[in-house]
Amino acid sequence: MSIDAKTLARLEQGDVTALAELDRRGLLLGAGETCADYAARLRCLVGNLESMDAELARTGRFEIEGVRVTAAARIPAELFREAAPVTDSLFAFRIDWVPGFFVNPKLGWLFGGCAFWFYPDFFALFIIRKAFERRRRWLIYGRRELLAHELCHVARVGLDSRLFEETFAYQTATSGFRRLIGGVFRVPADSYLLLLVTLLLLVAQIVRVTAWNALWIWPFWTALGGVAGGLAVRHWWLQRAFGRALQHLGPLAGDRAPAVLFRCTDAEIFECARCAGPDALAARIGEWAASEPRWQTIRARFLDDPGAASAPVPPG
Repeated sequence: MSIDAKTLARLEQGDVTALAELDRRGLLLGAGETCADYAARLRCLVGNLESMDAELARTGRFEIEGVRVTAAARIPAELFREAAPVTDSLFAFRIDWVPGFFVNPKLGWLFGGCAFWFYPDFFALFIIRKAFERRRRWLIYGRRELLAHELCHVARVGLDSRLFEETFAYQTATSGFRRLIGGVFRVPADSYLLLLVTLLLLVAQIVRVTAWNALWIWPFWTALGGVAGGLAVRHWWLQRAFGRALQHLGPLAGDRAPAVLFRCTDAEIFECARCAGPDALAARIGEWAASEPRWQTIRARFLDDPGAASAPVPPG
């Protein structure tokens, strides 16, 4: 990854053209981040990536917080580029800088891939299953879709948002069903909880049949229904807000509305969903852009504001 000193200086001065160029590379500004903070973050990121490359060249291995990768397992550029058209068409970015590796984690029988990012070091990498080194598909996973999914997580790292993270990432899915329900499990604890209550129900049924036929089963069914119902209701609520936000952004951004929403925090997505109409939303975006370089960049790239691209934002 390379970002020259001239570009960093332009960032610190609030040059929206430079900010937009890096936005296209998936280096999105963070929530509330000033231009000076953003430039410092990128310097840190470049330094960390250079340190990783040096360690891989010297020893052939690199480890950070329990994640161990090798130089021989690095994803080559030609495979890495498979995801670029997907992320570009959906959310208007192409990442060419984040390192990726083929790894099979322990106890990862159904593992396809995942992304890692670290604060406050601003370092990111992702891993996918070794089977994808020579195959385009493995079980239910497609390599291109999986790469695009993980790159969506990497691009949004600076936003530090959680509620809609999987909703965005699953928009890369080739299956409409996965796009619809992919965000049900927001964090690993969600799937573990559902698995736990399902397992408890199974154990209770076995105990009732083999040892204690008076055991009440309904509490276990109630627990399973409560967990599954809770996850479904939460997903419906988030999808409803997501859909309304896209609908309200439509008159302002057209088919670029998903790219605008991709650069929003959770709170901003809810606010877009609540806005009474395009005029109210445009006014709110104007307020955000007056103080945040992130929104000045969004407006310049996606909201047809000719003056935004030439007007510097306050460097902060």
